[in-house]
Amino acid sequence: MRIIHIIHGRCNPNGHNGISRVVYYLNKYEKLAGIQSEIWAVVDKTKTHYSYPRDEFVTVECYPRVIPGIRKTYEIIDALRAEKDKIDLVHFHTIWFYDKNVIAKELHTLGIPYLITTHGTYSKPHAYTGKRWLAKQLYELDYLKKAAAIHIITREEGTGLQKYGYSGPVVLAYNGVEPDAIPTSYNHDFFASKAYNNKIKLGWVGVLREDKNLRSLIEAVSLLDKSTRKQFVIILVGPDYRGNAAAYKKYAEKLGCEENFDWIGPLYNQEKYDAIYNFDAYVMPSYSEGFSMSILDALACGKPCLLTRGCNMTYFNQPPRDFFVMCEPYPQDLAKGICELLEKRSQWPQMGEHAKQWIESDFNWKKIAQTMKHHYEQLLKGKSDVE
Repeated sequence: MRIIHIIHGRCNPNGHNGISRVVYYLNKYEKLAGIQSEIWAVVDKTKTHYSYPRDEFVTVECYPRVIPGIRKTYEIIDALRAEKDKIDLVHFHTIWFYDKNVIAKELHTLGIPYLITTHGTYSKPHAYTGKRWLAKQLYELDYLKKAAAIHIITREEGTGLQKYGYSGPVVLAYNGVEPDAIPTSYNHDFFASKAYNNKIKLGWVGVLREDKNLRSLIEAVSLLDKSTRKQFVIILVGPDYRGNAAAYKKYAEKLGCEENFDWIGPLYNQEKYDAIYNFDAYVMPSYSEGFSMSILDALACGKPCLLTRGCNMTYFNQPPRDFFVMCEPYPQDLAKGICELLEKRSQWPQMGEHAKQWIESDFNWKKIAQTMKHHYEQLLKGKSDVE
């Protein structure tokens, strides 16, 4: 069985792009499961096809972008035509880029079925704004409806797709972590030089974009009484975005809670996990997430969490393996969530163990690759009622 994954960019598993990390490990573990799995990427500023070996497991076939009017022919489409009798299914991971629509139209002509992982995108509020709203009217739904199925990464995403206008077949498989990528030893004194080292350290990892709802988190902290605020600090790890780091700092100063926040910039590989390991708990205030790789990293490090309903983890917080406090993503309820999390401090070790159990049993790529293999086989048999 030959599966071609199509992605934008060279699929760096160590950057901040969660989709790249997902596709890298899905490709690796599909190969280990006996699938002829490949990654074909459309890459900015690329003039001709070349192969980019990432390591002994993953090589990315890089092609120029597919932009109508720029070229008369497209190398990735020429390659699909040449290999059409040897390809069983194409698996898209490209969102919004019009390249995918040109490629999908050609696949339809060639008779090659395709599956789309939407990575939670169409379930988010921004799917209905600006150019994305226009794309929905013009071509996004056609792209979705011609797929053999949509791969959803959470059950909640299926509801979002229904609202968006897609009611076709879906297959469910979660995101996961690579156990070998999680360090087995850590720097236990990562924050030793910080004045807040002896306080409760709540952590967050991501890109400082507005859709991550950090303003509401700052406001939530400002609503707490001083005695509660003195107990903890929230450490923000990740790259700045359009000057938001300075804007958030200014907002915290305005609300009088600047001492409760410390942005330390982006961290990678061992340092990132050193930071997460030294968090006492993890916080994700987002209005909407797909299946956050940052949350999965926190679970792998055994961290209890405060997660909003928009994080799409609702179905996993069931006794006896509950690992997070859930709240709504507006300031008043985030404040209540912080208080509830602090009140459960004696339960944090047990919650952290539950978090690691979920990684071991469900959120790992070996199991996920087997699930996807089953879905591929069912789709190629023409079955649309895949579970």
